[in-house]
Amino acid sequence: MRIDWHVETMRITVFPNDITVADMPKLWDSVMNKEPETIHFQKDVIDAREVRFGNGRMVLAKQNDRIDWHYLSIRDGADSAQLPIIGKLEEELNAFSEFANAWFILSNLLSIKRLAFGSVLLRPVNTVEEGYSILADMLPEMNLKGARDFNYQVNRRRNSSVEIGIEVNRLSKWNVHSGQLVTVEVNPMQGQHITTTTGLSIACRLELDINTFPERTAPLPPDKLSDIFSELINLGLEISEQGDIA
Repeated sequence: MRIDWHVETMRITVFPNDITVADMPKLWDSVMNKEPETIHFQKDVIDAREVRFGNGRMVLAKQNDRIDWHYLSIRDGADSAQLPIIGKLEEELNAFSEFANAWFILSNLLSIKRLAFGSVLLRPVNTVEEGYSILADMLPEMNLKGARDFNYQVNRRRNSSVEIGIEVNRLSKWNVHSGQLVTVEVNPMQGQHITTTTGLSIACRLELDINTFPERTAPLPPDKLSDIFSELINLGLEISEQGDIA
């Protein structure tokens, strides 16, 4: 069953063998031709640089053991009644794949022991029932008739077809998401609270995390990084098109 998925987020994650030698300005400059619009330094995120990119925004973030490129919507869910969609999957994935390939080729990357592709996909629907009907086609082993509050997560590992000895985790999470915007007006003189509920957005939600298995400690072949990442993307696409398959 082909679903018209839309992109909420996409992600490149690399786990270097030595995170301390990661030079964030150089990693940024290797693929970005403009300065970041903002730079953040926080407790859990050591360094995060952000700029407008395509129909959304790109964030390069460094944590204690990993480096991520996050492709996010501009609003990032600020209005909870509206789905934080960047654009259609096919269009956004083409641009994201080109960006990833350029980074792997041009960035003089660190020695990397693990690689991951992540994405959150949404399929807007009119009703919760319609959402579960779509999930039922993608998850044929599940009885979703009359279902509510359904969450399904599974990891189905496969051997890489690009590099012998590499296994790939194929983690997918499925549910039906709904959100409303609730505003509260307070009148301090009268002590009144006026609550207004507007808008309702419903969507099938698929979260993907396709990654090389963490037990590996040897570096991934530098000349195969782009090919391995393309394989991770294709495995994610396979799930989005065919559902939960072995």
